[in-house]
Parts: sequence; structure tokens; C-alpha cells
Amino acid sequence: MPRHTDHDELAREALSICASVREVGPQQNYQHLAVACARDPERMAQLLMCLAVWVDFEGPTSVLTRRAAGVVEGRVQAAARVAATA
Repeated sequence: MPRHTDHDELAREALSICASVREVGPQQNYQHLAVACARDPERMAQLLMCLAVWVDFEGPTSVLTRRAAGVVEGRVQAAARVAATA
């Protein structure tokens, strides 16, 4: 498959993945991303590279860990709200 050159589109898709990780269950995200990687590995490689350049890897890993913990906590709270209304 050809390399994708619309960088704005790639950035939008990368941000969509970020939002999905925060809003959708992990198994659903995993399945969607696994299928996307199998279907279009070059595009997914470009998306991973886009996400990688956005990460401040020179800062302390504790900041990244806190960010990940915050996302997980948000997912736990969302699941609890859904369970409470069921």
C-alpha cells in the first residue's frame, strides 16, 4: 500500500485513537487496532510514529505513568457509572 501523505488526516486519526482509548473499553480498542494493523500495516506504522513524536519521552517517566493511571481511572469510573445505571 502506498505511503499516506496527508499529515493532517494522519494527525486526526491519531487523535481519534487517543480519544477512543479514553472512551471505549480496552478489548474493543485492542480488536479494532489489531484488525487495522493487519489490514493496513503501513498506515498504522505512520500513526504509531505520529503518536511517538507527540510523547515527551525526555521528561520523567513518572509523568507518563500518572497520565496512564489517569486514563485507567477514567475508564474505571465510566464502567462504574454504566454498571450503576444497569
